[in-house]
Order: sequence, then structure tokens, then C-alpha cells
Amino acid sequence: MPFFEVYRKGLGLYSRIAVGIALGILALFASVSLYNALIDMPPIAEGAKIPLIDIGLTWGLVCAFALFVFFLFFICVFVAGLTTGIMPLDSAGKKTVDFLIDTQSELQKVSWPTKYELVGSTAVVLISVVVIGLFVLGIDWVVSMIMEYIDVL
Repeated sequence: MPFFEVYRKGLGLYSRIAVGIALGILALFASVSLYNALIDMPPIAEGAKIPLIDIGLTWGLVCAFALFVFFLFFICVFVAGLTTGIMPLDSAGKKTVDFLIDTQSELQKVSWPTKYELVGSTAVVLISVVVIGLFVLGIDWVVSMIMEYIDVL
């Protein structure tokens, strides 16, 4: 299998996209957190700036960018199943992709409730919560009245 080929291309597309976006957001959050932790580091060179956006080039920015690229590599391996030539990484990536494909195929078999069934079930749950809450409130009130009567409270 050639390097950087997508494993089982076109299968489990929606689950792969959802997981890839979620992991990408986590990678971005981790990179921004690292940048904020290293924001006081000195610049790489005096007056060094990133062209076009005019931001000072610091070690914190370089480390945050490197971390983001590192995470994106692993996201591509585990979500797209890219072949890297590293056998343990490739087999783990293929297992993850197979899991995502199987997850999407199982979710397509689910019998989802209609709008009316969902509204009815939600109403039953909300009414049950209110009734049980009132019952617990009543029991608590009765017990506290008994405790006050016998001078425990």
C-alpha cells in the first residue's frame, strides 16, 4: 500500500468528518492553551515577524504551531487511516477507521423516533420529574414536622 493513501475511502464519511472536526477543535484548543502558557517567551530574533499578518515570531507561537501540526498528523492517521509506513501506527489507525465505519453503519440501522413520539416521551419524563420532586418535598416536609414536634430540630 503506498504512503499517505486513505484507508477505505468513502466509507463512514459522516462519522469520520464529525470525529475529525471534534479532534481538530481539541487540537486547536490545546495549541492556543500552549501559546497562552508560553506567551511571555522572548522573540526568536529581534524584529522577526510573520509576513502578511505582521505578528511577532516567538518561541511560544512556534511551539503552538508545531503542536497543532503534530496533532493534525495523528488526526489524519486515525480518522482518514493514512498509511505512514509505521506498522503499529498504521494498524491502530485502521482499527479506528473500521470502528468509525461500523459506528456509522449501526447508527443507520437505528429506528429513530418521530417528532410526536419524542415530544410525548419528553412530556412523560418532565411530568415524572415534577411528580417525584413533589413527593420527595412532601415526605421531607412531613419528616421535618415530626422532627420539630419531638424537639430534634
